[in-house]
Amino acid sequence: MTTETVQTKDIQINVLFKKMQKDDKKEVLMFHILTDETKHAADLLRLTGKMTILTISDDEGPYEPIQAEFVNLQRDNKKTVLKFNVATEDVDRVNAIYPAAGTNISLLIQPQQMSIDDLETEHEA
Repeated sequence: MTTETVQTKDIQINVLFKKMQKDDKKEVLMFHILTDETKHAADLLRLTGKMTILTISDDEGPYEPIQAEFVNLQRDNKKTVLKFNVATEDVDRVNAIYPAAGTNISLLIQPQQMSIDDLETEHEA
């Protein structure tokens, strides 16, 4: 079995930080891309289902980076929705970004070198 590695680059996009929702085991972050970001479409699709590092910036500057699983990407004719799950270990960092919810922000999405399976193994150890 061969493993193909595709180099995914960092993605910087302007989005509406639509909502934060708390679940039993995770925080869910949703962002809406309201502009035509087709230049990032292929890279966003490659990152779906993978662990990422999110850095949110607003007028106050950047917040601390957050580890999150890029759960899915949904497109319709008006917007593209990005959904991320954040493990509860980063709860303090998630709480810090709360004031930015509901506003337009700059979102930096970086691929994390560690896979989801590696992360789960690390937490079990």
